[in-house]
Amino acid sequence: MRPPWWGLARGVVVVAVGGGLVWAATNVSGTLSLTPAVEQVAAPQSALVPVASSALSCPGPETEGLAGVPAVAGTTTVYAASPPAAAMTGLAAVPEAGSVALTAVPPGDAASTGTPLAATSVAATVVQAPLTGSTVGRVSATGALAPGVAGLQTTLTTEGDDRALSATACRTPGSDLWLVGGGGGSTRRERVVLTNPGANAVSVDVSVLGQAGALASASGDNVAVPAHGRTSLLVDALVGPEKTPVVHVVATGGAVTATLSDSWVDGAVGRGADDVAPTAEPSNDQVVPGVFVSGPTTLRVAVPGNEEAVVQARALTAAGPVGLPGDGVIRIPGSSVREIDLSSLPAGSYAVQVRADKPVVAGVVLERRGTAAQQSDLAWSSSTAPVPVLAGTPLPAGASGSLQLVSTGDTASASVYTVSASGQVTPHTYALAADSTVTLDVSGQQQVWVRQTTGTIRAAVSISVTEGTAGPLFAVVPLPPAVVSATQVPVRQLPG
Repeated sequence: MRPPWWGLARGVVVVAVGGGLVWAATNVSGTLSLTPAVEQVAAPQSALVPVASSALSCPGPETEGLAGVPAVAGTTTVYAASPPAAAMTGLAAVPEAGSVALTAVPPGDAASTGTPLAATSVAATVVQAPLTGSTVGRVSATGALAPGVAGLQTTLTTEGDDRALSATACRTPGSDLWLVGGGGGSTRRERVVLTNPGANAVSVDVSVLGQAGALASASGDNVAVPAHGRTSLLVDALVGPEKTPVVHVVATGGAVTATLSDSWVDGAVGRGADDVAPTAEPSNDQVVPGVFVSGPTTLRVAVPGNEEAVVQARALTAAGPVGLPGDGVIRIPGSSVREIDLSSLPAGSYAVQVRADKPVVAGVVLERRGTAAQQSDLAWSSSTAPVPVLAGTPLPAGASGSLQLVSTGDTASASVYTVSASGQVTPHTYALAADSTVTLDVSGQQQVWVRQTTGTIRAAVSISVTEGTAGPLFAVVPLPPAVVSATQVPVRQLPG
């Protein structure tokens, strides 16, 4: 049974920031002026232009930099690439040559010079390098390679209880971020990694919602994140054990990127780890892509506001929407968190759509388990914003993977471009029915790019590697929209 608000039409407000269309209207009634006439100067006209420089921030080794907490052994690698020319067809280009570069910024590097790691001046070429210590990875792109640049960070641990694959997209910073991930138990650890790409220190408030509501925090206010640096926090140190934490990060005086590293050892058995990316901003309609079910799967939803929300969730498949047990309807008190078990879904590729009468945030955790005593791995996928133009990611060499596209609201179409290790670009064209998904095997490819054509498209990539005999390690990466253009407003001098 659907709630009464389910079919209500929703008003749409379009706000243009950094590349959209700005509209304004002024209606002034007639007046009589007794002052001398003043020459009227036309307002400067804004225009969309391709970005000439781009910068993305990667969190660096997630377990480094916490005083008194030993780091987990593993290999952290950052990758970056600009899109192939085919994916940029029809978009304005920067006329001059460009480059894509990777830099490691160590703690205390106030000048932000960092250590150059790798660079290329060729489009659709992947550059990669390891990161060690409590460093921040930076992806910088200039000129013709700046529009659409994408970055990826992976951390692979192949031995011991911490065996896991974690992955996250490198991102542009924000000032209001939500992280849906983590869990309870003395052997489960959630680290929030805050990175500040700016030249000034930023103050951050970190708060946590749980099943019982907003949780008291002794040390989450006014957390300092140094210029060009990072700060790490343990969620348990902020609020104590919480089975369903949802972390809210609010920055003052600048912008930050935020990543939640969730690692779990269940008694003596490692259950894996993954990086949790920020969700789409709170909304009445959230979509979590990349729900590749093959074991225990759980949807987590939080209500940021103070009022109760009525929430309905459903699964989206290649054949269209699928209802969940109990019609997927739950009531969630304000400032609280609830979960819906999705484990009854048959193994397969899904997205999860969450609709509510109050704004919510959402994420899904996926587990892949063998026997009870066998080590396993987990992955988190967060609700994500639609792809307005382009999204993409480099991929680790030799990894298996799948790209999922999701359409919502109406039919949609998109072009997908895969790039092999030899540089061969292969186009794929997809037409999606309303509220459906399509999945493409991208195993062995080194890049994948999604170009939205019509409708509303979201995308995510699963990455899987096989190390040893304990089963595959995997991660899910929702693809954030790539920055391809900006709004330029010319400055015009008034006559003196």
